Amino acid sequence: MAQQTNGNEKRLQKSHSLNEPKLVAPPRRKRLSLRHLSAYFNQSVTADTLIGSELTHIEQHAVPDNLKEDVAHLTKGLHMVKVRGAGKQYSRHFELTPDLMGIRQCDSKKWIKRGNSYFDLAEIKEIRSGWNTDVFQAAQKRASYHEPLEEAHCFSLVLGEKHDTLDLIADSEEDRSCWLTVLNTLVKRQKYSALRRRHFKWVKNHFLASDANRDGVLNFEEVMNVLGQMNINMDRHHAKNIFNKADVKKQKNKKEEDALDPEEFVRFYTLLRHRPEIDKIFQEFTKDDDDDFMDPEELQEFLKKAQKADVSVDECRAMIQKYEPLQENKEVDVLSGEGLRQLLLGAEQDIFNLRCNQIYQDMTRPITHYFIDSSHNTYLMEDQLRGPSSIEAYKRALQKGCRCVEMDLWDGNNGEPIIFHGHTLTSKILFKDALTACMEYAFKTSDYPVILSMENHCSVEQQKMVASHLKDILGSTLWYIDLDDTVTEMPSPEKLRGKIVVKGKRLPPPYPDPNVVDEDEVSDEDEAAEIVDEIITKELTKKVGKTGKKVKLAKELSDRVLLKSVHFSNFELAKAKCKCYEMSSFVEKKAEKLISTEPASYVEHNKLFLSRIYPNGLRTDSSNYSPIDMWNVGCQIVALNYQTAGKQMQLYKGKFQDNGKCGYLLKPAALQDARSTFNPNKPETYGCKPKLLTIKIISGQRLPKPGGSMKGEVIDPYVVVSVHGVPPDNQKVKTKIIMDNGFNPLWDETFKLKIQMPELALVRFTVYDYDVRSKNDFVGTYTLPFTCMQEGYCHFRITDKHGDPHIVATLFVHVSIETDS
Repeated sequence: MAQQTNGNEKRLQKSHSLNEPKLVAPPRRKRLSLRHLSAYFNQSVTADTLIGSELTHIEQHAVPDNLKEDVAHLTKGLHMVKVRGAGKQYSRHFELTPDLMGIRQCDSKKWIKRGNSYFDLAEIKEIRSGWNTDVFQAAQKRASYHEPLEEAHCFSLVLGEKHDTLDLIADSEEDRSCWLTVLNTLVKRQKYSALRRRHFKWVKNHFLASDANRDGVLNFEEVMNVLGQMNINMDRHHAKNIFNKADVKKQKNKKEEDALDPEEFVRFYTLLRHRPEIDKIFQEFTKDDDDDFMDPEELQEFLKKAQKADVSVDECRAMIQKYEPLQENKEVDVLSGEGLRQLLLGAEQDIFNLRCNQIYQDMTRPITHYFIDSSHNTYLMEDQLRGPSSIEAYKRALQKGCRCVEMDLWDGNNGEPIIFHGHTLTSKILFKDALTACMEYAFKTSDYPVILSMENHCSVEQQKMVASHLKDILGSTLWYIDLDDTVTEMPSPEKLRGKIVVKGKRLPPPYPDPNVVDEDEVSDEDEAAEIVDEIITKELTKKVGKTGKKVKLAKELSDRVLLKSVHFSNFELAKAKCKCYEMSSFVEKKAEKLISTEPASYVEHNKLFLSRIYPNGLRTDSSNYSPIDMWNVGCQIVALNYQTAGKQMQLYKGKFQDNGKCGYLLKPAALQDARSTFNPNKPETYGCKPKLLTIKIISGQRLPKPGGSMKGEVIDPYVVVSVHGVPPDNQKVKTKIIMDNGFNPLWDETFKLKIQMPELALVRFTVYDYDVRSKNDFVGTYTLPFTCMQEGYCHFRITDKHGDPHIVATLFVHVSIETDS
């Protein structure tokens, strides 16, 4: 450990000017850069290789020795067949990129420069072997294929939040094994170098997009094109000054124009990303105004005062070792301005408190005390009328943290029950296939119980088949008990850990018939029947006949049900008659009416029983309602259409980030406490402790253009901060508009928001592009629970409308939370 030094000894070197980042000890650069790339120019390699070569050099040390030969093999590339949804096959050459960050494809004639020619390993959500996607399932059944597909040669990559698939057939089982082994290793390693990879990808993409003639350098006009792509509208004179500072080698292109090679381009980018707002913070916490470094004691003071973090001096020294880019500074335990920037980008300083990434809530309460991540008509991929049904939809939902999936059961051919949206033209899937997918994916994301919400329209015989599949496929994973008057409390998520339970109709004891009992309706909600569409109705009359027939319930299926579905009449009757294991489903419209007229009674009902909410039948486009009001009265199973991106789904997934994304959130005491009442419209009557949220929107970094395009005008961004919770807390504020700057807009605006019921509040940040002529365009967003907000200076990444984080786009804010008097 280096001994403490005085101020003169630790000042190794000053920055050259206020316009350049304050890094630096000796002039040689040791930060992550691309300076090693210049040597490659003598080897006549492409700009693509140049941009990624340093990362390749760094990352290959992490590749196990036993895989280096396979990695070298795959970087040269192998032939494979790409299978598309229409059943067509395309012969392609696939290879790992030299930086080991992606897979590149080309056809037999030329490189494909657009479309899906590059697949980023960071986007891979899952790697599957065999015929385990809809594309392969359909392809292997098609009689038109001349040669049968060899399952041992097939594998698929599941990509992005939309879970698109890249379905491939290798030439041999050995080739497939090579791809699977290497890809699994590289994908697992992503989390250790995610931030660095994102920046490399972003810089690389802009360099390549602007290198029009592929000569490996950028002249000034090409650099101006880069500025447009990066959302910067900069005066040409100022841009030329930065260009000249970066042009240290004074080399020329083929036209004898000044040009930047990849190393100089990174220097240009570094000058652009200078953060004066962080320089200001840095200077505030250094003892000497002329000091370019922060010692451990100064860092401790910064973390204590600005970040509300209680850390020791030794912990501060460890942070310096972790975040300071220069070895010379590490050796004397000082942090540069660039080191502070890296620290503020670290996970410890994210706005989302790391504590909430763990399961920290009490999971031993009855299941009625939890909000449960739930989906509606889970099997649908698109709309509610004509869209496809797919087992892939169940896999996607479960991988995203969903804990309650829906199955609409109908009679199918050959005695096999099917799932589809009855009374509509949606396609059909086999129940046993969907159940198999649920069994496989139920606990990949969370160990806590999965609920199968069954809407049963099957005949008695096919109900028995449903029961048989439940027993055979789920085995001991299926949890059910005899339900009688001795059951007075529902089991907890902890007790049900690793189990699947069924929600549906159940016969009341004693059974008058050992086989079946007549029921008015097996299912108390027939959602598809609510759809009012005369054209569809006419089409369906010929195909499915009249609806609404009474059916019978098989004892074999009834016995597998844990959560008994019952019809809801009113709160008084439910309290007097219902058992703890009985629950009701409420269509969105009915739930909203009860919330409006009897909010306190609804809260009391949900302290005792589970409530499931589902969208109005008229939402045929699979749009979503706001879940906020339903949560405010304690409804546990608030089911949304998972396939539909947008504000409501963003709020939904923002809430369920909490508690380690396990899919179960303990409700606030106000929604559990049987000794008191709570009205969400008047939270102050419960004795809530309001909070004052002071939030400063400081700046944005590398904000994308709408839709992620590199083309179009430079954006004019502004930020809307909104609170979503009990009615008195619903509010929003917005910043000023920054014209012509999406790269590093600086707002520096402070807002104060009073929050009456913090435990139910969500805070949402949304960036828009102002347009004077039309509707402002959505740029990106981020939502988190108020109780998960971390105080101090924070960065966080914004996401697109589907929930995919933008590569390097962040907002920089300061958060302060106080108890409001």
